[in-house]
Amino acid sequence: MDKNTWIGLAIAAAALVFVLLPQQNQAVKDLEAQTMAIHDEAMVEMAEMNRLGRTLKRMLTELPAHSPRADSLQALLRQMKKAEDDMYTWMREYEPPSPQQAKEDALRYLQEQKKRISQNQQDIRQARDAAQKILQQE
Repeated sequence: MDKNTWIGLAIAAAALVFVLLPQQNQAVKDLEAQTMAIHDEAMVEMAEMNRLGRTLKRMLTELPAHSPRADSLQALLRQMKKAEDDMYTWMREYEPPSPQQAKEDALRYLQEQKKRISQNQQDIRQARDAAQKILQQE
């Protein structure tokens, strides 16, 4: 092959890289956006859970210390505290993938982060729903 053919192939290869690179990065950006959307929604739900938790704590002060009702409220408050602690741990440990990170590594990391924050959101919802149920019985 002559020099012009090699130059043409090099330009074509470079163009292909520029065309495919944004698509690869888009998958990472999309997964990161999905993960952060779950986080943002879970934060709103956690605020509601914490508001209900404050109400439960006030109820707890009005009950005898060793009553079965006090025990169940304390267990639910511990569940809420764990969900909140898990959220703050996730936030502290989460680091967005760097642009230099391989696409496969970034996707694998984000899939794990999405799984973790989704589980946390479920824990928050379960605690919030249990608190709502208790308060509706009052």
